[in-house]
Amino acid sequence: MVIGTASLLSLGVLPILLGGLDDAGLLTKAGVGQAAMLELFGLALGSTGGGYWMARGAMRLKTAAVALGLVAINVANAHAETTAVVLLDRAIAGLLAGFLFGAANAIIVRSNNPDRLTGILCGASVVPQIGLAYLFPVLLIPSFGVAAGLYTLAAGGVIAALFSVTLLDKLGDLEHPERTGMRLGGTVLLFGTATVLQAGGLGAAWTYIERVASQHGFSPSVVGLAFSASLATQVAAAWLSAWLVPKMAKWPTLLMTVLAQAGFIALAIITDLPTTFIAAVCIFAGAACALQAFQMAEIVRLDATRKAAVLILPMILFGNGLGPLIASFATTEADVLGGGWAAVAMTAASFLLYVGCAAWSSRQRSNSLLETTSTSTQ
Repeated sequence: MVIGTASLLSLGVLPILLGGLDDAGLLTKAGVGQAAMLELFGLALGSTGGGYWMARGAMRLKTAAVALGLVAINVANAHAETTAVVLLDRAIAGLLAGFLFGAANAIIVRSNNPDRLTGILCGASVVPQIGLAYLFPVLLIPSFGVAAGLYTLAAGGVIAALFSVTLLDKLGDLEHPERTGMRLGGTVLLFGTATVLQAGGLGAAWTYIERVASQHGFSPSVVGLAFSASLATQVAAAWLSAWLVPKMAKWPTLLMTVLAQAGFIALAIITDLPTTFIAAVCIFAGAACALQAFQMAEIVRLDATRKAAVLILPMILFGNGLGPLIASFATTEADVLGGGWAAVAMTAASFLLYVGCAAWSSRQRSNSLLETTSTSTQ
């Protein structure tokens, strides 16, 4: 949990951090989306490969080395002087954080309750971000500059390195498809596509929401309160979903939560009321965090080998990076609201794909039951 939390530390404050780099003249408005895309793509790539690489052996040594590398790259970013260097630093930081997250994900997927542990990690990883999301825009960046935020992220890497000794040094192998008779099929691919789009909607909204708040004229204290309160909501939503996931119907809950994400992103874009803005940010961010336990539970049900389950969290991270890239094309220096509406569109598209996946999955189960009944009768 500590390693996973340290690897995701930047996510909650990334919009504020990139906004600070924009104010410092190191990024443009479009560059904010591009930097977020590079870091999150790096995080997704690192977590995809890292889950396999870390689990093969010497996990403690690998984790410590990667964590110290993350410290170094964040310190280097604090002294960057050009946009190109900033973009490169954030891409490398994402890749290294992805390796750390891959180690945590590899352990979670091999556990007896991967859906519940996913929800617990989602909530736990947000806890330290709550205070930072308020301190960054209200105290650290205004008083000491954006470098203070980057040094704070570097401190998270130091903590990860210290806790690397607590990890197992090698993990067991996952089941092979031939052992279970299960193979990746169309429903799994459709589910994965929907998950990438849903995460893309969140990534786009989360990256540009600080700039949206500035365009509406909200004060830094409103921005800080919105982010810190939304992070607290994410903790509550993630842990509530971890508790409820064994007890609730998966598809109806998943679909309703995706709709909530889309609706409240739209509300955050159009409102000029600070209290409504804060509430909308809290709800759409909390809904997205609550989704992860149900997404993990459903992908495990669709693919008993858990080969796809290893990739579901990297898919979410990939979507988090793809969303800001798409949104950057709908954003100008004068108007960032287009990026927000791109987030709504991606989330709505994911809802439609999830509906199709639910219908397809239900049809497959019905056909399987009919075949089983027919075989038994014969």
